[in-house]
Amino acid sequence: MRRGFSLIEMMFSLSIGLIVVSALYTLFNGQLRALVGQDLSAEMHQNGRLAMDVLGRAARNAGLGTAGQTTGVFGYGGNANQPLPAILHYNNTGANGSDAVTFVSMNPSLIVHTWPDSPVTCDTTRLNFSTALPRNAVRLAQYQPDDLIMCYDYASPSGFRSWLWRIQAVSAPNGEVTVASNTGTTDFDNSCTPGSNLPMVMVCSRAEVATFYIDANGDDGVGPGTAAHPTLMMDLDLDAPSANDVPVVENIEDLQLAWCLDDDDPSTELSCATGWSTTLATLNAANVVMARLNVIARSSREDLRNLHPGQRPALEDNTAAPAGDAYPREVFTTEVVVRNLRMQGML
Repeated sequence: MRRGFSLIEMMFSLSIGLIVVSALYTLFNGQLRALVGQDLSAEMHQNGRLAMDVLGRAARNAGLGTAGQTTGVFGYGGNANQPLPAILHYNNTGANGSDAVTFVSMNPSLIVHTWPDSPVTCDTTRLNFSTALPRNAVRLAQYQPDDLIMCYDYASPSGFRSWLWRIQAVSAPNGEVTVASNTGTTDFDNSCTPGSNLPMVMVCSRAEVATFYIDANGDDGVGPGTAAHPTLMMDLDLDAPSANDVPVVENIEDLQLAWCLDDDDPSTELSCATGWSTTLATLNAANVVMARLNVIARSSREDLRNLHPGQRPALEDNTAAPAGDAYPREVFTTEVVVRNLRMQGML
């Protein structure tokens, strides 16, 4: 005769089963949280590296073709906070105290040379290029209205100078570029006095100008950035922030710039450990050796394990934000030797 399980045996077996299931659930839940945390960390590192790559490339090119003081569009010369026109630093002007940075350089593949038949006055609205020179017409055809054109004088006995104009129209077959006159802009008038002439021969090319800033406002109609998902944005036409700006990397919470300055003492070796500054005066512009770019990358969602302090860390001269969330964050930094910038600052 067969006997069934007793109540005690059933209870004991059920208890053991519950313990095993509970242990398995705890293990599975822990593994799931760890996997989510690893995904957030990988996402954060990918975004941080991409931001550093884009910003580092722009910083390395900055200054190419500026040939000293670039004037005409930025209003450089009247603003002591922007002494280096190849990298314009707008300190603590963005979302949550972030910086904005504009990088300026000349496109080396589109260089053309002016060749006027007679002297051109400073208030000109047309730049002429010889169509007899090889590839001038082909290169000019790649210029578009609203682009910027940068020209510099390499034969002036008083030193190199360079200017920026905004293009209004291009006639590549005729070698003509119509530009908006810079007369009335203080910095341009200081470099090219109204009534005087521009250099007869200048090296010109399309100017590559990129401004990077943090968009964290979901109500302004500019970019996809919100307080929950701040975005690194790029502007290419000097009207930031605007609806045509390009989102570069999501979940970038802060952008900061600092300068390494040489003390001009030949008896001591340069050390950036004590020479970094978040501000730059006109008098020490020529002493810039390196630029340090920093971003804070944040995960796209909070970490369920609550392993993070939940606040934006202090970075350069930007103070830390109050705690209050569980977003993982990490600081990414790149230090760039700004060769073109230092060269133009010394000219």
